[in-house]
Amino acid sequence: MPDEPEPLRRPSARLVILDDDGRALLFRFRFPDRTFWATPGGAVDDGETYEQAARRELAEETGLTGELSAEVHRRYTVFCGHQGSRVEADERYFCLRTDGADIDRSGWEDIEREMIDRVSWFTPGEIRALPDDVFPENFADLVEHLSPRS
Repeated sequence: MPDEPEPLRRPSARLVILDDDGRALLFRFRFPDRTFWATPGGAVDDGETYEQAARRELAEETGLTGELSAEVHRRYTVFCGHQGSRVEADERYFCLRTDGADIDRSGWEDIEREMIDRVSWFTPGEIRALPDDVFPENFADLVEHLSPRS
């Protein structure tokens, strides 16, 4: 029996983007066999810190700028990447509060345009009601924790 290839280790910076109404921004990823929602973000490039990667991904994927929080969440996960490779991700989450401005997709790479078919703002209740998986799994709770109390 052949040995399994080593997993791809992927440090990743992710973003919890909240608007003034406590809604969070999510991207819907669509594949032939699966659809799920996840936060904006991506891999940490060589020489970058997690925070630097979060700022870069924020600009590239949303066109938004602003003051990021310190790390608000961390998740280790293993998943099957879009080309079938096993990925071990160390995800660090940073929060940005915004007025819910329109998202600028002009910085998206071709792969993002192919995989992401929807960008939407959701309340925690709406997140829990989504028929598709949401990552991280406890995202609605995280949004409630980070949202200003009314």
